[in-house]
Amino acid sequence: MFCTSCTKFLDKEPTNYASQETLLSTAQGVTSALIGCYNDFQSYSYYGRNFVLIGDVYADNAKLSTMNLGNFSSFYNYSVTNDDADLKAFWSTAYRIIKNADNIIVACQDSTRNDLDETIYGEALAVRSLAYFDLVRIFGNISYFDKAGIPISNDTIPYPARTTIDKIYDMIINDLTKAEKLLERAEVTPFRFNKYSVQALLVIVYKTNYKFAEALAKAEELVTTGPYSLLTTENYMDSWKQESSSESIFSIAMSSTDNAGTNSIGHMLSPDGYGGLVPTQDLLSLYSETDIRTQFFNTQSEIFFNKYPGRDGTLGVDNVPVIRLSEIYFILAECYLLNGQSDKTFEILENFTKRCDPSATLVLSDAKELILKLHEEYRKEFAFEGKRFFQIKRWIYGHFKILPTALECPINRTDCNSTICTVKNPSYLFAFPLPIAELNANPNLTQNQGY
Repeated sequence: MFCTSCTKFLDKEPTNYASQETLLSTAQGVTSALIGCYNDFQSYSYYGRNFVLIGDVYADNAKLSTMNLGNFSSFYNYSVTNDDADLKAFWSTAYRIIKNADNIIVACQDSTRNDLDETIYGEALAVRSLAYFDLVRIFGNISYFDKAGIPISNDTIPYPARTTIDKIYDMIINDLTKAEKLLERAEVTPFRFNKYSVQALLVIVYKTNYKFAEALAKAEELVTTGPYSLLTTENYMDSWKQESSSESIFSIAMSSTDNAGTNSIGHMLSPDGYGGLVPTQDLLSLYSETDIRTQFFNTQSEIFFNKYPGRDGTLGVDNVPVIRLSEIYFILAECYLLNGQSDKTFEILENFTKRCDPSATLVLSDAKELILKLHEEYRKEFAFEGKRFFQIKRWIYGHFKILPTALECPINRTDCNSTICTVKNPSYLFAFPLPIAELNANPNLTQNQGY
């Protein structure tokens, strides 16, 4: 009952569809619809598995294991087509979240309703923003041809065209800014949006959209006033077996009831499950022998990456981190460097390097070395959290003037058993094709060039 239809050019209404009028006529119904949005983030086509793992296997962190039965092979081999089932499922799930959030927002904006708390309105704006942000990062490509983004859901326009990337980001930023104020009194939990998690998402959106000054200001505000603290060397590894940690800002909750089983991230990465993806030697070689994160390595016939061990030994029961405090500090370090405050960048880098490898010594001489080291440490810290592909896309255009040669070939897989092991910049491959079913249903949609 939580699922409403997507825009008219998307999916048909399911037979168990509950109308907007019926579902949203009461405060309880509105709350149920909002919970439905969070539940959809759990889908294996979204944060439950695919959206997270595609980010690593499409770049240079992961490869197909000898146990792989075909999972993610088209992404690894850069042979994704416009009829890819995984992309279509992600598109449909994300737009279902957006449409549900749209309906909640309409109900909250109804001046005759006095039964709805403003936090519901703020959360709906935030979940919609996250879905749009993920869609535009997957299907938008500022490097190649044009800045075509994604369609904006609109009941008054049955066949919406693609809105430019810039306008999508403007909408997201406006909505998150409004949500931050609406969520001033919301409970602080990592599993639902609140003031601080909205601030964190704003930091990432600002940085992704190259608004460095805004990202710096909001990140400083968050680390100064937020209730979070970085994990220490002593508690870092154990945190991955727990529901949340002191630096969990926003996560997708996965209980034993929600366990996707064989469709979970943990099952795909563990040799006790499918074991379909393994880390590349390109990634593994970045970790020193004294780095505590080598405890993620599970050496059998191949080396597996055990970042999702399952709570209480149950494979697949892992809350999926979307935003951690560590990422906010990395963005701070990058913004400080671009702002001419390299001493602060060095301090943050040194803290992160020594947190996971206390014996490490950091010696850097110039901005180029700092940015390369920042790039490397970010890659190591967020391996198999779905950020690698987006990291590459951001860094290509954010630092091309500093590292023009290094960024000419941003994906260069030396440990590679695909026919395509490098992707040069610019390339149509830095965006995915829109699902052909959506183009067939909507005459105003255009396909990304190259597909």
